[in-house]
This record gives sequence, C-alpha cells and structure tokens, in this order.
Amino acid sequence: MKLIRNLFIALLPFTFVSCMDTREEVEIKKDGSGTLIMKTDLGKMLEMMKSFASADDLQKEGLDKAYDTTMLMKDYVDTARSVPIDKKAVLREGKVHLVMNLKENLGRFDMQFPFKSADQLQQLYASLNNSTGSLKGMFDGMGKKLPGAGNEGSSGDQGSDKGMPQIASVYDIVVKEGLYSRKVNKERYDEFKQSVKLEQLKQMGSMLGQMNYTLVVKLSRPIKKISNSKAVLSDDKKTATLSTDLMETFEHPELLALEIEY
Repeated sequence: MKLIRNLFIALLPFTFVSCMDTREEVEIKKDGSGTLIMKTDLGKMLEMMKSFASADDLQKEGLDKAYDTTMLMKDYVDTARSVPIDKKAVLREGKVHLVMNLKENLGRFDMQFPFKSADQLQQLYASLNNSTGSLKGMFDGMGKKLPGAGNEGSSGDQGSDKGMPQIASVYDIVVKEGLYSRKVNKERYDEFKQSVKLEQLKQMGSMLGQMNYTLVVKLSRPIKKISNSKAVLSDDKKTATLSTDLMETFEHPELLALEIEY
C-alpha cells in the first residue's frame, strides 16, 4: 500500500512546519560554534496512520516492525543533485535519528547539525526552512532508506520540487556576537498565508490535538535582555525557553519571535 509509505515520507520534511510537537534547541558556544537540534514527536502522526490502515496493510509495508536507525547526511549530500553546492557543506556533518514503533505509538524524528560559526548557523537555518531544494532534496534521497520505501526515483531527485510552505521560513534569523534575533518577515508571512489554507490546518489540528513548538536557546554567558515576555530563563540566565501553541503561531507568528542580547 504505497499510500502509507508516501504519507510517511511526505510528512517527515514538515517537522519544521506543522502537525507534530517539535522542540528546536540551538547551543552557541563562546567561539561561535555549536549545535542545532530538532526533536519531533511522531506519535500523533502514527496514530492517524493506523486509523486508516489495516494490520495487513501495515505488515505489507513493513510498518508493523519497530525501527531505530541513524542516517548520516554525508552519505547522501554528495549525490543529492537538488541540494545547492553552497548548502552541502553546512548539511554534510548532520545526522538524522528515526525511531518508530506503531504498536506503541512511539515515533521520534531527530535532526542534529553542528556548526562552526554564526554564519554557518544562519546558513543552516536558511537550508532547513526552505520549502524547495536544500534539506528537502536530502529527504527525497533518504526516502529509499525509510520503512516501506521501494526503489522509485533516484537519490536526491524524487518528488516535486515544491514543498509545503514552512512557518519557520517567515522569520529573519540573525546570529552574531552577543545577539540572537528571530523576527517576522511580513512579506514572507503574507506569502505563507496565501499558500497555506489555515482552515485545513486547523481541521488537521483538531484531529491530532494540541501541538506545541518549543524553542530553546543555550548561550555561553548570561542573557542581558530578551524581547519576548513569555520566554523563560534558566537559573543561570544562559538558557531561554519559549513554547507556543503551533496553530496559534500560524495566525500570530510573533509568538515565536524574540531578540536576545547576551
């Protein structure tokens, strides 16, 4: 039943977008290097998948088994023709960890990317938040390695070039010494609203229940000033945590905007 496999592969690139609880963690060290991590809970998606697939369908697709696999970006980036050359370097050292067990409604999709400088971090954000090319090309190539995948297409060139618009793409992210800024770009948000049917997303949200997007920013020294009053600081003031309802963020993207001076 290719519908199951196609649904699974289609939803994975949307870990930055919707329909799943997502936790974004960025750690910026004293020398500007660090790690960007995205942790996505796929449990609700698996429940939805089981609601329309029979046990025989799941067995046929190999989705009745438990999976725990790690995929290294370097194994895919060099042959992913849809990924621009200038984006390959920042994606190459990343890795993806996938855990899936439909019987227990357990699913996790975690991405981890190291970076060497603030400039590389901004390039990472640009690649991850782009609905065309970049990381999407990587996912297309990885599709053959996922549960239920066949041999259709060639690495890095499966599927459409156009992906679903991503809410993360509406933010201008600036990272430099002493500053982490995430501001709404009105022009891109207007484009997002025109491309995405919010009512349909709300209907999907009503089926899956409340979904949260949590942003965690870890810094090398205490935070002096933060613009978003809903952000919570750690005791040592080196970590800021901001959590929002994803559906509300679609309509009010400023909920996930902030500027940190440290």
